[in-house]
This record gives sequence, structure tokens and C-alpha cells, in this order.
Amino acid sequence: MPAGLLRATLFLLLLWWLPQPLLAQVMLLIPGYQTQQQTHPFREAGVTIPLVASGWTDGGQMLPSLRGVEFDRSPETSRKLFYTLVMPTDRPVSMQAEWLNLYLDAVTRRHPDEPVILVAHSLAGVVTRYSLVTRKRPEVTALITIASPHVDSSMIQLGDFFWQSPLGTYTPLLGQADLRQLLELYSGISPDQPGNVLRWLSHQTHPDIRYVGIVRISDTVVEPVLQDLNRVANLRGRAERLLSPGGHALEASDGTVLAALFLGVFATPE
Repeated sequence: MPAGLLRATLFLLLLWWLPQPLLAQVMLLIPGYQTQQQTHPFREAGVTIPLVASGWTDGGQMLPSLRGVEFDRSPETSRKLFYTLVMPTDRPVSMQAEWLNLYLDAVTRRHPDEPVILVAHSLAGVVTRYSLVTRKRPEVTALITIASPHVDSSMIQLGDFFWQSPLGTYTPLLGQADLRQLLELYSGISPDQPGNVLRWLSHQTHPDIRYVGIVRISDTVVEPVLQDLNRVANLRGRAERLLSPGGHALEASDGTVLAALFLGVFATPE
């Protein structure tokens, strides 16, 4: 073998065996509908504390501005980084999905070519799925939902779903104006199935990414069976299901579960 070819071969072999730089992971924590005015639901629940303790870096808050999207902190350099988002949680699913797309565009500009993980609580799980099926988001590699309603109860009639869902549970706590806003969350999505975003989403093509549904076994707001992503027609057999104690609200232990998910502790569906 000529000396030049031998040197080139050895150089390629050396590159093969050298450790390769790993892409960073960027996690977005997306709040669901709040019955109380919470500015930072994931932070107020303590979810971010175990994430930081397990090696994730807190990138701060992302929020809308007249110029589009702003970050409340300077850029961080980390292999594992998370941001919390400000969302209009009382607005229709399609509008919230547009906000989420703006946040994703900003994140990809700040962290080009780095994989993005979406973590969504409650109705934000519906918003994130709507975003993923209506616009290509190649940067997104995983969706984790916490206590999210993924199917309705007859996949039940919409009227029954209203009274058994977060909308029905919150009704006694709301004025008529708030109730009208919540009803908009499930309206205007599909002309052939008016008002039922969950049924419409169930039959859309979902991207080939990792899906994890964290199911709250003591949830009295969204029935646990409705939180299983495998009950979505297009996701059957593709999603992981993790059973979690507790009710519908976010808990600090969710941060521990999220950290474990990306350490390979939970590798197979239950």
C-alpha cells in the first residue's frame, strides 16, 4: 500500500475511534391551562429543581415581545438545557400552536441543528400535537405529555367529553366569559368533525419521534385512560406509557421523571 494511502487510512481510523462531540439537548417546558394565574407553572411546582440537580442547565424563560420572542437570560453553553415558556393558555389550540411555532423557530436559531424535546402539561399536550401534525418540525425529537387528554371519552360524544374533561371540571370555578374562552379551545379545527380537536388529531399523521405519555393514576380532571398516547389511532404501539401517582397538577417529582427519561432509565413502554 502506498505510503500516502496508508497515512490517509490510519487518519480515518483515528477519526473513527476518537470520541465524537455530542449534540446538545434542548427541552421546552410548555404549560397547560391554568385555573389560577401562574406565571411560571413548571417553576412554581418545583419541576425545574430536580432537572438542575440531575445536570440540566436552566436557560431561563422564553416570552413573547413586539420583536417576536425574547429570552430573559444570556445564551448558555450546555449539553442539556431547558427553557420554560409563557403561553396564552386560555386561547384556542390553533393560536397556541402558532405561539409554540414561534418559540421553536427562536430556539432553532439560537441552537441550530440541536435536538429539541417538548414537555407539555395538560391541554398543552393537545397544542404540541397540533403543532407537530400541521407543520414540519425536524428539530423536535421527542414529545412528553403530562396528564394530557389525548382522546375523548366515546372517542364519547363531545357533549359528554365536555362534562368529564378539564372543561367540565373547571366549569363551577369559572365565569361565563372564561367558559366561552375554554370552549374555543376545542372549536374550529375540522369542518367534518366540528369542535372535536382530539378526534381530528387522532387521525393525522404524526412525525416519527419519541412519544411518552405520563399518566396520572389519581387524576380527577382528565381520566387516566384518556392520557395514554397509544389510544391515539396514529400512535398505537409507538408511544411509551409511564404511570405516575398524584393528581392533575404539576409536581416536583415530574422533574425527576423527566431527568430519568433521558438517562435511559425508562426505555420500554409499560
